[in-house]
Amino acid sequence: MEEKATLADIFDFTFTKFVTPIVIKIAFIVMLVLAALMWLMAIFAGFANGIGGGFMGLIFGGLMFILMVLGYRITFELVMVIFSIKKNTDRIS
Repeated sequence: MEEKATLADIFDFTFTKFVTPIVIKIAFIVMLVLAALMWLMAIFAGFANGIGGGFMGLIFGGLMFILMVLGYRITFELVMVIFSIKKNTDRIS
């Protein structure tokens, strides 16, 4: 069951509902877009300096894109594991 975050949930000082699992999906999409833009900037900046720099930007920028996406994905998954642990321990008690 998918939950929706409302503005009231963001300003809930009792922390009865967590908004991080919902917001993290949006944050990952934003991170993907920013990483892709950085890759494009590396390609354009490389080609502005010559054909060799362009190909270096294409290859190494692509490698950096993959490493950034992997790093953020692992970080976001670790956060989601913490929330999953909390949900499972709530069920036990």
